[in-house]
Amino acid sequence: MRPGDAQRTAAEPCSTACVNLQEARTWFAYNHWANRRLLAAVAELPAADFERDVGASFESMRGTLRHLVWGERGWLRHWTEGAFGPDLSPAELSDLPSIRAEWARLEAAQDAFVGGLTDGRLRERRPVDGNDYVLSELLQHCLNHSTHHRGQVVLMLRQLGRTPPGTGFRQFLTESRSSA
Repeated sequence: MRPGDAQRTAAEPCSTACVNLQEARTWFAYNHWANRRLLAAVAELPAADFERDVGASFESMRGTLRHLVWGERGWLRHWTEGAFGPDLSPAELSDLPSIRAEWARLEAAQDAFVGGLTDGRLRERRPVDGNDYVLSELLQHCLNHSTHHRGQVVLMLRQLGRTPPGTGFRQFLTESRSSA
């Protein structure tokens, strides 16, 4: 908890950055690391398993990964252009190579965005659907959304008899520190 958090209500955005600049950079680095690990594991699957409807929120790994890319891309557009952007067409990101290519482009765009952030920008108010937030809260929302759906992909891999890679934040920290 940070100073001032106890007085803040759910309806009132942070009066100071909920996430500071270094935390934002670390969380985006973690998100990229976890996404890449998961994509590498999914790449080992036969196409039929990648597209298999296993009864998940977005039916299959393909559907869930498409949703993840769409969500991360949409939030980046919202932060940079003020609008979330269109839904995916059924033909868009239809296979793993196109998903991986889009994620590589998205990752570069996110890195550029995060590179231009300041603590002041993290505290900027950003309305969404008539509710006020600050940018740092929306960054947390986006990254938490991705973590949630990566967990679903991990479960789908297990349902298909695969051993998923670890994608935990502590594992990321350990690997990052040992390679530094």
